Amino acid sequence: MKKLILTGLSFLFAITLTFAQQGTPEEKATETVTKLTEKLALTEEQQASVYNIVLEQTTAKYALKADTTLSEDVVTEQISTLTSTADAKIIELLTDEQKPEFGKYIEERNAKKAEKKSSTDPVQ
Repeated sequence: MKKLILTGLSFLFAITLTFAQQGTPEEKATETVTKLTEKLALTEEQQASVYNIVLEQTTAKYALKADTTLSEDVVTEQISTLTSTADAKIIELLTDEQKPEFGKYIEERNAKKAEKKSSTDPVQ
């Protein structure tokens, strides 16, 4: 009986964590700016500008995901365009020393997305 209760509680905890990962655009933007500040040593001015860019991109991304009239392929393509545009805007704000580090950040982010996508794709 104890094992059954513990298993049930573990399952509920796992579900709660899954839904807790979805936050507001503001939370996601703050989280991203924090990561970039750690990796790139952004100045206060850069942080504010990057926050605005990321917030705009994240808000648009959430709106696309909420639009049920669009196909999944269209949403994926538009999100990719939004991300590329945001990355280009951020690169314009960075110093020459920060740009290579941002390139590494983009590569890591893309690798994580590819890994996540491959683990969620059904095997045919």
